[in-house]
Amino acid sequence: MKNSRRTIGFLVVPPFELLDLAGPIAVFSNANAVEGRSLYEIKIISAEKGRYVTSADGSCMGPATHYAKFDDSLDTLLVVAGTGALKPITPALCAWLGQRAKRVRRIGSVCVGAFILAGAGLLKKRRAVTHWQYCSELSRRYPDLKVELHPIFIKEGNVYTSAGVSAGIDLALALIEEDRGFKAANSVARQLVLFMRRGGDQAQYSTLLREQEKVSEPGFRNLPAWAMANLHQKLDVETLAKFTSMSPRTFVRRFQKQFNTSPALWIRSLRVEAARDRLESTSDGLKQIAVATGFRDELNLRRAFVAHFGLSPRNYRQQVQGKLPEKAMLVA
Repeated sequence: MKNSRRTIGFLVVPPFELLDLAGPIAVFSNANAVEGRSLYEIKIISAEKGRYVTSADGSCMGPATHYAKFDDSLDTLLVVAGTGALKPITPALCAWLGQRAKRVRRIGSVCVGAFILAGAGLLKKRRAVTHWQYCSELSRRYPDLKVELHPIFIKEGNVYTSAGVSAGIDLALALIEEDRGFKAANSVARQLVLFMRRGGDQAQYSTLLREQEKVSEPGFRNLPAWAMANLHQKLDVETLAKFTSMSPRTFVRRFQKQFNTSPALWIRSLRVEAARDRLESTSDGLKQIAVATGFRDELNLRRAFVAHFGLSPRNYRQQVQGKLPEKAMLVA
């Protein structure tokens, strides 16, 4: 099956967020370019009549085929939608999805496309995720779903749901990893110049965004981004205080009040999560990762990683790559 060509169908319910569709299409298209052959064929299927589908900003993509006239076989069907997904699904589209779900290897949704799958009865009693702004609404409308707020994407059997906008890219990379392996998915991520590949269980909010959201004091607003960009340097209180134009004493007092932790523990948390990102998204050695994230050597990286995540960096990478059984993850 690894060498077979797969047809990916995108059922689009206009108006939709452009990146919800263009992002995953770019991932599958770049997989073809990286491999130098046609691994994936893309089909755009529209919930509305017309040769093109129109995004919320007025951009058009196509050619598209109305679902009632679409006869091709599909390997994977992904539902892409925007505010149109919040309207009740029509009986005809509901029936079409139900029939197609039985004929595809896997089916999924990007962003609020989860409302379409739920409306067609395809998410009953399943874990599901959508854009964080709409999770409560999805749960309210479909109480038999186990809606989760934080994951980037969720796989339940052969059914996938993903969070908002850029999460469609993460889902597409995960599908390529299933088809072609870890190295192939990473090659596509590098080709697209992605900062990192995110696993499905990673929170929709990055640590950096969460830290930035906390900041109310102007002197600290740029600190999280600056610290993340300079983890390879010595980031002691004096250095951090200098960046914020405060005395070390004033900095520590205000920092504790702003972030509810000490500067040292905060920096270590940022370093550990940066190391985790590199373990997931690169093939860099542990020594290289330790230096890049400011741990200096593998031993310091390992100690901090085990304290934070409960397993070693090496075991974590093996687990991400599917080479380590869950029961072997714990560190003695």
